[in-house]
Amino acid sequence: MARMMLTRRSFFSAAALAGLGALAGCSAGREPEGESGREAVTVYDQASGGGEAAEPAPSPVELEILVVGDVLLHDTVQDTGLMPDGTRDYAHLFAQVAGEISAADVAVASQESPLGGASLGLSGYPAFNGPQEVGDAEVAAGFDVVAHANNHALDRGMEGIAAELAYWRSAHPEVLVTGIADSREAADEPPVIEREGHVVAVLSYATMTNGIPLPEPWAVRMVDEGTIAADVGAAREAGAELVIACPHWGEEYVTSPDDSQRHWAQVLADAGVDVIVGGHPHVLQPFEVLAASDGRSVPVFWSLGNFTSNQNDLETMVGGMARVRASFANGGASVTECRLTALVTHKAAGTAFTTYRLADYTEELAAANNVHVTEDGFSRQACVDFCAGILGDGFDPVSCELAWQA
Repeated sequence: MARMMLTRRSFFSAAALAGLGALAGCSAGREPEGESGREAVTVYDQASGGGEAAEPAPSPVELEILVVGDVLLHDTVQDTGLMPDGTRDYAHLFAQVAGEISAADVAVASQESPLGGASLGLSGYPAFNGPQEVGDAEVAAGFDVVAHANNHALDRGMEGIAAELAYWRSAHPEVLVTGIADSREAADEPPVIEREGHVVAVLSYATMTNGIPLPEPWAVRMVDEGTIAADVGAAREAGAELVIACPHWGEEYVTSPDDSQRHWAQVLADAGVDVIVGGHPHVLQPFEVLAASDGRSVPVFWSLGNFTSNQNDLETMVGGMARVRASFANGGASVTECRLTALVTHKAAGTAFTTYRLADYTEELAAANNVHVTEDGFSRQACVDFCAGILGDGFDPVSCELAWQA
């Protein structure tokens, strides 16, 4: 896992920042920048009887971190990117939400399927190996981080991990890959990324590897109390002001967190993690706020479901996009707002296969979705009703979002 220190533009326009700042109960504006990055202000110091006081501290910087659910590359999904000339292009998978992804300060994809590439033989379920062109499309859409500790990380063993990491390092060295490693040194490197002078850590953990033994103890990051505590400590030592954990956990196709998820969420919160964004169940699960042992409020997205897949029921076609807004000041960060935006995968032929914001989806599109149709039918409204049932009263059926402010 290579540490990156890069700069990226802020997510919102000034108008949007002001609007969201008002919603969150805090100012999101920026002071005009001078040479030092802020206005020089002269303040009269009454305590000293006059003279000029020290320059005031700069205004807090607000960043948005975006996370999408599992990118699950079944054969059918892989086939959508095969072009007539034999090349592969997967821009269509992300095209409908690329604006949101690229605009976020840090965007994270849950890469459920290894990207070992064609040289290892492409395959879908049950032992996945995807084309590396999917990674090219993820970068083009705006993803900065790939969270990769999951039950399929070892589907092609260490050879698959080595091939994928070699691809990321050579083709997209700016991307942070977290949760898998091809050496102890890489595994020990804190997974941190810098934006606007502030550092965010993204920790990725698996709870199992489908019965495949770890070839090396560091190959896939597994949940363990000591490991989690050490990882959070190392991230803080590396300068992380905000720590996000992306655990791959829970029971598949179950729409509520189980006891194991609750246990590990509390371990993560008590270790100092600021936000938890889960995956693996392939369906949406609720949003909740936990109390850490030190009194902090820790938002938990229990499961974002699938971002893309060929799974075939309404529940597995509807996923979520987590959007976390944090304020950075005085060497620390606090979460000011969380949003869960509902998404729906549109199963169609070729490059029409994509994922929409549910708010943008139409009944006409739903009628053309090649999804398994139950006796209740498949419709946009059925997707909205499903989200409302999972996310509760906080879910707005018009915007198809759940919003929480600290």
